[in-house]
Amino acid sequence: MVTLNTVVNGLCVEGNVARAMWLADHMENLGFRWNIRTFGAIVNGLCKMGDTSAAIECLKKMGERNCEANVVVYNTIMDSLCKDRLLSEALSLFSEMTCKGIQPTLVTYNGLIQGLCNSSRWKDATALLNEMMHVGIMPDVKTFSILVDAFCKEGMISGAKSVLSFMIQMGEEPNVVTYNSLLDGYCLQNQMEEAMKVFNLMVRKNCSPTIVTYNLLINGWCKIKDIDTAISLLSEMVNEGLHPDVVTWTTLIGGFCKVGKPLAAKELFFTMNKFGQVPNLQTCAIILDGLFKCHFHSEAMSLFREMKIINLDLDIVIYNIMLDGMCKAGKLSDARRLLSCMPAKGLKIDAYTYNTMIRGLCKEGLLDDAEELIAEMEEKDCPPNKCSYNVFVQGLLRKCDISRLRKYLQIMKGKGFPLDATTMELIIDFFSTNKEDNALQDLLQLKFV
Repeated sequence: MVTLNTVVNGLCVEGNVARAMWLADHMENLGFRWNIRTFGAIVNGLCKMGDTSAAIECLKKMGERNCEANVVVYNTIMDSLCKDRLLSEALSLFSEMTCKGIQPTLVTYNGLIQGLCNSSRWKDATALLNEMMHVGIMPDVKTFSILVDAFCKEGMISGAKSVLSFMIQMGEEPNVVTYNSLLDGYCLQNQMEEAMKVFNLMVRKNCSPTIVTYNLLINGWCKIKDIDTAISLLSEMVNEGLHPDVVTWTTLIGGFCKVGKPLAAKELFFTMNKFGQVPNLQTCAIILDGLFKCHFHSEAMSLFREMKIINLDLDIVIYNIMLDGMCKAGKLSDARRLLSCMPAKGLKIDAYTYNTMIRGLCKEGLLDDAEELIAEMEEKDCPPNKCSYNVFVQGLLRKCDISRLRKYLQIMKGKGFPLDATTMELIIDFFSTNKEDNALQDLLQLKFV
């Protein structure tokens, strides 16, 4: 039986839970009954793959077979329920466990407190913390770090500081996770001087900053456009023997784009490769968007070609950025070629993609081509949405195309699509300059009466 459980556990760890269950069932037919270790391994495997409902069924099966679940099994399922934000179910399971006389552990309380904090149920989290201490289970550094992190993410830094003070009074020394959470709280509020005080404090307390610590600070300084301090932290980080990761480089690339220096960001894009870091999709999106927004259109298109040459797996988001940039730069021929090659690359063209192209065509007054794309959307099982129609109607208004304007306002009315603010503004301007035109007045009533 020990050998069977070892194999079952190994399969579950590898994510092959279905095979583990088949093996356990097969062995049971040969007379080897499931025991607590078998069930525990299966429950853990199911929860790790996100199938909490199957894990609960497994728990019920334990009861049916008179195999008493232990606190580890309950903890595993409750933790999974909390991650799924099914707090009521998790608390119900907690009650079931305690009613059976199974004593909760620190792990039990930490998992539930984490779940409650993630759902902003502060009173429940506090009540559980008090209950935990009342039964003689003292919070540890993880408990306090959970609370500090939750308060900071909600922007309640004063609450986080109170937890930190209580933590120290209880004799628990903050660790790097605690400090990072508080530091992140200040960064989220753009209070970078306070964040640096936390950083200096952790260094004085011999708590070594990690890559996460530096990434949080670099992101904070980039957010407030202090790129020099961010670069200084990068140098310090390298001197401390920490290697910048893809998050570090992506953050700095975004920082340079934010301050209007996309060419410097482009240099960083290639520098990160020298440090053994491959740009991810977010990195690619940020640099391309930054180049287009600063009107470095040819550099963006050149970089896009290089991304394809080095076989970066570019997704629909990247192609949408390219289409948008090309259309705004008036490079419609390039945009059309890019759109036409997308299906061959396995990319499913969505409404956002079509709308981007329709907007570009309307901007250049190519209303017939834009209308063809709207028809194509219907044919390709990607129905035009309210944005598609609003963009096209805006193009018709700018070109004073009354006949088609009537048609598409009728379509919008029939589909229940509202006019957005830009369309309304154009309509008001359009009708105010054509007050005596009865046909236009009829058209106005068609849509709004």
